[in-house]
Amino acid sequence: MNNIKIAPSLLACDFLHLEDEVKSAVNAGADIFHADVMDGVYVPNISFGFDIIKSIVSVSDIPVDAHLMIKKPQNYIDTLKSAGVYSVTVHSDFDTPDVVRSTLEMIKAAGLKAGLSLRPCFSADELFPYADICDVFLIMTVEPGFGGQKFMSDMVPKIRRAREIADAADHEISVQVDGGIGDSTIGLCAEAGADNFVIGTAFFKALDRKAALDSFRMAAMA
Repeated sequence: MNNIKIAPSLLACDFLHLEDEVKSAVNAGADIFHADVMDGVYVPNISFGFDIIKSIVSVSDIPVDAHLMIKKPQNYIDTLKSAGVYSVTVHSDFDTPDVVRSTLEMIKAAGLKAGLSLRPCFSADELFPYADICDVFLIMTVEPGFGGQKFMSDMVPKIRRAREIADAADHEISVQVDGGIGDSTIGLCAEAGADNFVIGTAFFKALDRKAALDSFRMAAMA
């Protein structure tokens, strides 16, 4: 699989030295930055806001993927576009299916890539009605809200089903995974069909981040 993307999760970085952390990830060979936005309502945690994302964009040419774990993502699409993000991912259960679809349409109308995420409790078939409009399917391999959690191996069949749905679409859809991804789990996800890997703790806590990222990439391509 030659289209492997490694996306360091900024939730795991040292915010006291944010610019240095961003540049370190760039130098290590990161493909995408994954920015988790949490509101303390949809998930029981608060992370960072849109000014932080704008600052990240200002010091890097790497695309920023905004993962919105918030209750009203439709209110912030224009703000995120102005901040300079490349893609916006929302969750399948933040509201009714009609509102989820209209929000995905708003993302696309803003000229951004649109992603749909599933929490562990939801079937991959929840993605099917939105395959016509999505560019990314994000399978959460932990419960959303906090970094550093253990990978849930029972999500692997869901990744495989998401890949089947993506491949049946009439356009390219990336299958992204997020949660407990590292050397010991990335290969399982890649074999199941994932091509985009959000990696937080295993990347930012590595003593040699370039070596770690290279190792992740090789494991995914094995």
